[in-house]
Amino acid sequence: MAQTKSSVNGVTASLYAIIEEIDDDDDDVIEVTIEILNESSEDLWDIRGDIRAMDGAHAHPLSAPTRIESGDFGDLTFWVPSDTGAWLFKIDYNTDAGHGVVELGPFTNDLRITPVARAPQQKKGKKKLQQTHGSEGDLLASAFGSALEGFGVEVEASTSELQIDAGSSDPIQAAFAGGLLQSQQTNPTEVIGTPEPNPPSIISQQPPISPPPTNLFTSPSPSSPPGPPSSPPGPPSSPPG
Repeated sequence: MAQTKSSVNGVTASLYAIIEEIDDDDDDVIEVTIEILNESSEDLWDIRGDIRAMDGAHAHPLSAPTRIESGDFGDLTFWVPSDTGAWLFKIDYNTDAGHGVVELGPFTNDLRITPVARAPQQKKGKKKLQQTHGSEGDLLASAFGSALEGFGVEVEASTSELQIDAGSSDPIQAAFAGGLLQSQQTNPTEVIGTPEPNPPSIISQQPPISPPPTNLFTSPSPSSPPGPPSSPPGPPSSPPG
């Protein structure tokens, strides 16, 4: 049996599936699916696929891509009569570099290939584009990180550091640093000290002192001491004359 895969200049044609099917006229046919993988650096366009039987009959594709980009793949599907003795596949295509042809076969009509799940293909162009975006994202992150380092934590960046960043070869980093440096020179940042919290009030745990009880009864004031005794009476007066 012929090889089920063939490559020319980075373009690979592979037999992906050959199964039994019934066409629109209820005739038995074999459905042939051929995968075209473009690993070249050029896109494929003006794609023309054909299956030719040994008796001279041709089967044109039921479905085929109009263009296969570099790093991408596409499928061509054909219906071939079951009574075909043998057949071979041929694909013609154009690229910016010129014309190309890939052939497979011949294969007998009793060959069957069950389709299997294919791993997702990554396009080279897409992959390169993703890497480019990732590099741009890293440059932006680096610029933001260098120019705004400590943002939200430090109130003011060092003037000498900003002057160094302003002279950086990275235009984004230099622009951010220059803007911050100009902002500091125009409106110097005031550093406001954090007020110290007031000490908590200390509440005395001693019970309140009760006032002395009021005396409801008034004590009598002491009387003055008695004076000295009176002098004794004098002698009797003389009798009247």
